[in-house]
Amino acid sequence: MALKPAWALLAGAAIALTACADMTPEQKHEMGCVAGTASGAVLGGLAGSLIGAGTGQAVAIGAGAAIGGFAGNRLTCG
Repeated sequence: MALKPAWALLAGAAIALTACADMTPEQKHEMGCVAGTASGAVLGGLAGSLIGAGTGQAVAIGAGAAIGGFAGNRLTCG
């Protein structure tokens, strides 16, 4: 029985979070900043993929990822 990609992703995230136990507060803030930026970009790209078709959809995905990454960065790093 093969692991579904979502379960593999969750398992990887859980393993990655265990590394946070020995981090300094500054390192934890930096890790949160990177995670917020990446999460925002992924969610923005997913939202952009729901708009348009063809070249317009590719532009919407790129714009969504850029805007989402910026928003995620401002929320978690600010």
